Amino acid sequence: MTQIHFSQIVTSFQNSDILWLVIPIFFIGIVTDKYQEENGTSIGNAISNGALIIFTGFSWMEIITSRVTTDFPYDIMLSQVLFTLFIIIYGFLIVASGFKTGRFAKTYGRIRVVTFMLIFFTMMIYVPILYNFVSIVLFVLLFPFYYAFITELIKVMPSTGGSQTPLREREYGGVHKKGVVKIGKEKLREYLE
Repeated sequence: MTQIHFSQIVTSFQNSDILWLVIPIFFIGIVTDKYQEENGTSIGNAISNGALIIFTGFSWMEIITSRVTTDFPYDIMLSQVLFTLFIIIYGFLIVASGFKTGRFAKTYGRIRVVTFMLIFFTMMIYVPILYNFVSIVLFVLLFPFYYAFITELIKVMPSTGGSQTPLREREYGGVHKKGVVKIGKEKLREYLE
């Protein structure tokens, strides 16, 4: 059995490439969750979340293929390639579902799920020490805590509800006394027709 020391994990994070992926994914996820998906995931949001999965998967593939010339273990590299292909296919399924019925996309393309998955798996790909079965178990065990943390964080973030009223009255001439959600649904129906 291989022993892993804490210092090995810390030195793995010295690669700044992981930060350029994880930090934007986290902040985009929070902003999207609060201001786009606060009232549910639309098909358009799910499609863009699927695209985020696809492009992140290609970023993973780049780092994996850059290890070909090193002494990185071939079996782990092959496993990471297959895992990455599975995640990319998952992203394509979300996008394809969005163009058809949208059920799969709206259920499995939520930004909160996508964000946690991408952050966690990005760390597994970029920090090879974390690429093991224990990390997958941790992924399943930590997801409810992440979900609760993001839910509480979003509650304290400022809402755009108050600042939307003047814009809505100006745009619709004060004639419509509908909520932002109803207006958005009408616009979505118009767009889809």
